[in-house]
Parts: sequence; C-alpha cells; structure tokens
Amino acid sequence: MPGKINLQKLKQEETMKKLWIVLLSVALIMAFTMPVYAVDVKFSGSYVAQGYYENNRALVAQDGASLSNIWQRLRLQTDFQIQEGLKLTARADVMEKIWGASATLNPLPANNSNGNDIDSQNIKFEHLYVSANIFGGLLRVGYQAQSQFGTAFGDSGDNTYGPRIRYDYPVGKWTFIALWDKIEGTQYYSPAGPSGNLGNPAYQVDSNAEKYVGAFMYDWGKGNAGLLVYYYNLSNTSGPSATPDLGYKSKYWIFDPYVKAQMGPVYFEGEVVYITGTAKAFENGSPDVTRSGWEGYATATYDFAPMYAGITLVYVQGDDPNTTDKVESGAGGGTDFNPCLMLFNYDLGRWEGNMGSGAATAPMAGGIANAQLLQVFVGVKPVPKLDIKASWTYAQADQPGGTTPAQAAAWVSKNYGSELDVTATYKIYDNLSYMIGFAYLWAGDYWKGTNSANMIDNDYLVTHKLTLTF
Repeated sequence: MPGKINLQKLKQEETMKKLWIVLLSVALIMAFTMPVYAVDVKFSGSYVAQGYYENNRALVAQDGASLSNIWQRLRLQTDFQIQEGLKLTARADVMEKIWGASATLNPLPANNSNGNDIDSQNIKFEHLYVSANIFGGLLRVGYQAQSQFGTAFGDSGDNTYGPRIRYDYPVGKWTFIALWDKIEGTQYYSPAGPSGNLGNPAYQVDSNAEKYVGAFMYDWGKGNAGLLVYYYNLSNTSGPSATPDLGYKSKYWIFDPYVKAQMGPVYFEGEVVYITGTAKAFENGSPDVTRSGWEGYATATYDFAPMYAGITLVYVQGDDPNTTDKVESGAGGGTDFNPCLMLFNYDLGRWEGNMGSGAATAPMAGGIANAQLLQVFVGVKPVPKLDIKASWTYAQADQPGGTTPAQAAAWVSKNYGSELDVTATYKIYDNLSYMIGFAYLWAGDYWKGTNSANMIDNDYLVTHKLTLTF
C-alpha cells in the first residue's frame, strides 16, 4: 500500500548504520593508536661501582687521615624511535651516591650533592631532547650534553648539560655544526617576569647566560680534525642600580681546534683552546677586566703489539694574581679528561674533595687547572681481554698558589709532585670490565703553601672499579 512504512527495512537500515559507526570508530582508534604501537623503545646505559682507599689526601705529615669509600651510579638512557628520522631521548642518573652516605650527615664537599639516600633526590633526569632529520641534517632540541668537542681534553659532557638547540649538516667528508646553549643554573623564573627582574625597577637587564657556537669537522678515514668557535654572552651577573654598582657583563670568544690521526703504528691527538674578550664590563664605569687564556694537550701512542708506549703533554694557563685588570687562565682541562688516578681525577675529587690542607689546597673535581703536566706511559695486552698499564706523571703549577700578589710572592714552590699509576683492566664479558689500580704520589713543595716550614708527606691510593655497559 502506498505510504505504508516498512518497519523491517528501517530496522535493517538502523542496524547497518550502527555497524558502520562501530567500524568507523574502530578504524579511527586504529589510526590514532598505530603510531603509538609503532614506537621502538631502546634502552642503553652503564652501571659503575668504584671503591677507593686513599692514605693521606691532606698530604700532611704525622699520620694524615685516610679515606675509604665506594660510589656507584646507574646511567639509563631511553630512546623512543617515533618513526624514521624522528626520536625522543631521555637520560637519568639513578642511585648516584656513596654507599651508606646520609643526606643529613654527609661530611663530603658541597659538590657531592648526589651522595644522599633520599629516593626523591636519587633519580636525576639530565637529558631530554628531540632528534629530527630535517633538510638533510640532524636537528636536536632540548636538554643535552654540553662542553663536548674533539678530544676528551677540555670536555665536561659527562656531567655538564643544559638547554641546547643544535643542527648538524654533513657534506661529504665535512660536517658543519651550529648551536645555541643556555647555560644551566643562570636563568630563573619569578611571577614578576621570566627573568625575575621585571618587578624590580632597580635591575638594569634580565638575567641571561648563553653561548652561540659554530663548528666544522673533516674526516679523512684515518683521522679527523675540526674547529669550534664559542661566543659567550653573560648578563646574569648584572646587578641592580645601587651605590656602589657592582654589576657587570661578560662577553668573550673561545677558539678550539683539534686533530686526531692514525699514522701507521702511531696514534696522535691534540687540542688547543684560546680565550679572548671581556671578563667583566662594569656597569658603573669602572675599568673593564679583560679575559684571555691558553691551554693545550697532545698525546702520541706507539703500538708494537702486544705492547704500547707513549707520551702526553698538558698545559693549562693559570691566572697571575699580580694583574688584577686581567683574567688570564685557561678554560680548564674538563672533567672528562682524567690522566691520573689521583692528580686532577674528577671522580676522586668529586667524592673525596680537595687535595692538600690549609691554604695549600687544590680542587680536583673541576679537571686540570693552572698546571703543566708531562706523562710517559707503557702498557701490555698479554691476552685480548687484559690491559696492564703503568704511567709516571710530573706536574707543576703554571702560576703560584694564592689569590693576592703577596701570597703568590711567598708561595714556596710550583711543584705539585710526581705520580706513579699502575692499572690492570680485564673484560669479564664484552660488556663487563673490572679494573684494579694503585697510585703513589710524591708530594711536591707546592702543598707547603707560603710556609717553607710546613711538613708534608706523600700519598697513595688503592682502587677497583666495576663497569657494566648495555
């Protein structure tokens, strides 16, 4: 009959609509979740446990105090491969501490902020950045390692990190790099404004500390070389308009060339760093303090398997206390560069503090500074998994100790001393190695400070270290 409604047909159509809605919903869910399912997650990192016994770190006569500690760290890196050419990387240091150390009763130096037993402070995320292949190069944005280029000398990438935008562009054997760094610990936030100064009209500029970097590297197969140029722009030391106005800004350049080369049985590498600019441009019109400095490193190793031998030279300029209108020190050898088991060893200095006592102390946790160093070494690999190495190092200061002209003039000696190191490293597995080491330091008269009558004594160290990589 015309106009009569077919209920059965309507029910069928309604059922088909519901079915299509369900199918469409499933398709949309699949479309949105497929990229998540496709993420490839990779874990890598390392675990380190190292024990020390050091007999006389204060280098004093008449039974100076000994030190005995074990420190550990789990470094865990996670790479989320979102899709081809796009990746997210996160890295954390976990349970980095001295065994048994207490956060409230920790007698160790202030730089040992990780030597605690508070769980909420014992997982420290340091890296978080995106990597993307864009326009034929690699772009990385986020918190990354800073202060790494060329050789290990001058590098502090193991513990120096911060906000960075970096772009690498390869052209054949060449790689060109441009990056911008925000220096960690120099920027702060306040509700009054991003710099914290907008709410206070007395402040003259925002708090800022950054560096602009350009670099290139050339790889010829058996070696590579490059040049890095830094421009530092620091205004985080600019103070309020006051009397007296002690605020200042810093602007300086760093030029950093390096070379690595394998020449038959000889391997050579070297790096030179030069600094120039203004250390302090005062806002009250006082004369500027200029900035300059040199440092350099070179090492050569001759391989005559199963033995090898070589020589290392290091120079890091020290600041002359007599020139108050100049800062003349080098940038420092960095915390990644550890030529000795005791002298200028970052890990030992970080956990055990300064070397020496009284006014005659030297910080070891910041890498080599104010030093001239000569090292000769020899090693043997009797089996592929075992490496036995011995080295002798002589070190002296470039400038006398002290912070005033009078102290520098009265300083007894520049001689840090000489150190003998012997290590044996065995690879238990491809990813697990064990090292035992012994070091003896013949303390030089530098540690007497300004008093030649001060009595000093030698020091020795026994250490072992387990390293797992994955």
